[in-house]
Amino acid sequence: MASKLPSVSQTPVAVAYTPNSILNLSKPPLPLIPIMNRPKMNRERYGTCTAVGWFNNNHYLATLNLATETLHTYAFHPQDHSLTLLQTLNNQNGMQLHWPDALAFSPDGLYLVITNTKQNMCSINMYHIDPQTHLIDPVPFQVIRHPHAVFHGVRFSPNSKYMVSTTTDSSGLILIYKLDYEANGAPKITLSQVVQNRYQLSPLPFKPKAIDFSSDGSLIIICYGVTAGTQSYPSYGALAIHTWDNDTGTTGTQSLCELTGKPELSCPDDVAFSHDALSSFIVVQSQSNDTVVFYSFDKMTNQIDPQFFALTNPKAQLSFPHGFSLSSDDKYLAVSNYGDDKVTVYSLKS
Repeated sequence: MASKLPSVSQTPVAVAYTPNSILNLSKPPLPLIPIMNRPKMNRERYGTCTAVGWFNNNHYLATLNLATETLHTYAFHPQDHSLTLLQTLNNQNGMQLHWPDALAFSPDGLYLVITNTKQNMCSINMYHIDPQTHLIDPVPFQVIRHPHAVFHGVRFSPNSKYMVSTTTDSSGLILIYKLDYEANGAPKITLSQVVQNRYQLSPLPFKPKAIDFSSDGSLIIICYGVTAGTQSYPSYGALAIHTWDNDTGTTGTQSLCELTGKPELSCPDDVAFSHDALSSFIVVQSQSNDTVVFYSFDKMTNQIDPQFFALTNPKAQLSFPHGFSLSSDDKYLAVSNYGDDKVTVYSLKS
């Protein structure tokens, strides 16, 4: 398979540390979470900068913080790669965040969704985005819950008609929601399909962590891993690609392609297809390896090339990378880092 990987500089072009980070406190309020995936190297981290997302045609970047239950938005200036803080939103503004984990912006630019993971308060919160100012309304217009679900990853389908979330509770379900509209034009979200966890009874107790869609809406990729803090295995994690019907919001039960048992897939939490017409590469991160991995993907054969390129330290300045976001033009990759509570931005060239 010919490589279709972009040229990526190992050194970030921009770095933004979370304002008022809990790591600056003498005793941070949250317990340490162990990551025991490296042989002979148990590591721990706090849940800090957990997710990141581009919006407003890549002019803006949002970062989500689990510990402070806060959303920050920045204006991104590609001329000098600088970031200017625009909004700081938290529960004092009405956000209703409870250990938020992941975020997603609808491709039509109208909605933001955030998953909450705190026990007994798990939900998906939906927010309006002003189409003129691109400012986020801090009060959710809908809060979605599902029995026993611990929501984790979330994405909108390319046509913005469906929202899909992964769950990391004992069932490890994938929940598909349809976006409808009331007679007065108000949006309404309803559950349309529940996908069972095919890895639930496998030798490795995988949970679905994240999902993404090919640019044409014909494929869905699912990232599987184990939950942080559990006993690890020498190498684990999995990627599975299924068919996706963009019109009906349904996914095929049998995978077209799987990648498992790779050391570079240790403790994955996020995944993305590139946005070009052929979805020619796949990105996934590894918390325990402090890396972001790029695989070539052949859409004609639905095969992932096991050969990969990775962002690695010390140049990449990664520390427990948890979430990331590719800009819609595939020119920039933003990565959220738990270890030192920051976002790093990298330049990509095709």
